[in-house]
Amino acid sequence: MALALPELLTKIFKFLAEDKALYPALLVSRLWSMCSGPILWRHIELIGGGNAFGEEYKIQLKKFIKIVRKNSRLIYGSSVRYLKISHYDKLSNKVIEKFVEIFPNITHLDFKRSYGYNDIALFKISQAYPNLIHLNVFNNGGLTDHSIIELASRCPKLQYLEISWSGNITDKSIYEITRSCYCLRHLGINGGKNCISNKSIHEITRFIPNIQSLNLNYCKKLTDTTIHALVSSYPDLRKLDLSDCNKVTDIGIRQIAQCRNLEHLALKSLEFLSDETICIIARSCPNISHFNLEFCHVTNIAVEAIAQSCRNMEYLNIYGSESITDRSISKLAKMCPKIRDLELGFCELITDIAIRDIAHNLSDLKYLGLKYCVNIGEEALDTLNPDLDIGGYYTIPSTL
Repeated sequence: MALALPELLTKIFKFLAEDKALYPALLVSRLWSMCSGPILWRHIELIGGGNAFGEEYKIQLKKFIKIVRKNSRLIYGSSVRYLKISHYDKLSNKVIEKFVEIFPNITHLDFKRSYGYNDIALFKISQAYPNLIHLNVFNNGGLTDHSIIELASRCPKLQYLEISWSGNITDKSIYEITRSCYCLRHLGINGGKNCISNKSIHEITRFIPNIQSLNLNYCKKLTDTTIHALVSSYPDLRKLDLSDCNKVTDIGIRQIAQCRNLEHLALKSLEFLSDETICIIARSCPNISHFNLEFCHVTNIAVEAIAQSCRNMEYLNIYGSESITDRSISKLAKMCPKIRDLELGFCELITDIAIRDIAHNLSDLKYLGLKYCVNIGEEALDTLNPDLDIGGYYTIPSTL
């Protein structure tokens, strides 16, 4: 059956929206505006943060909040499904209450690193959005078990839940989440005043069968027993963050090698890690593309194993690894050409040789961290892409 013109335009416009080429359609005619408007309003993404992201983003966000505060109805408010407002320090309960009023059909909420609201706002969200699939309240700091328990009981369709560093959240919240949110694929529960216990992790593995991503950063009560339970229950795990989990041992971390489809792994500040363990993980998990080993004090042996096995590496952080030399960095540059972010801060033995190999081989590189890499000269830096973001580099004045 032939499609009516508005239906046909809507189907075409959905493809244009994917390439962010739909905005001019608003100005063509009333019909085009009527068909493109709801599509454009489905996905709203704004960033605060001022100088960190550019003043223009902050201005856009202020305009949006002003519109929301003044209007009880927006023409395309019911079209909004995805709302992301990150790095905004004035996201109050009243503003979120207006979101709930104006945007009744949201399934995806992301307030990462935004704060100013508390349990009251989360109660409103829980009551208004029973079909919520994605919620990120990372780093809010003002939430408690009361609102998290309410959220879990009222939003059983959640697939992504990030509540790390969100306030005074304890094992009570985790128990309710495990018994209500069976569909979860990602769960972030790190940090906070009351660190999550081994018992909570065992509850997660018992009741939530399809977890693919876990953020357990700074869960300082976790032990090797916990890691064993995780890798046994989730052999298909894709993302795992165990940074600052300093009660786990080298033997416990080695068990991660059982998750052979792992793509993102963060082990920041686990200073006890041995080169042997990193080598085993790299060889067993060749799909790792994001690897955070900041303050793990790795050596050339570990970096060379990563270069040899993880050819799809895009992000590698070995900040603070003082013994790293040109040998391993040059090998990494030659064998992992997809790297986009490379953090080498405090790798003091790196010289111009490694920088030239990076310049020659890493054409996709967007960021290079070189804080206190004092043996690199200006001529070598000039061989790098002029648009490359170089973080932390400075020259040491020569002594007279």
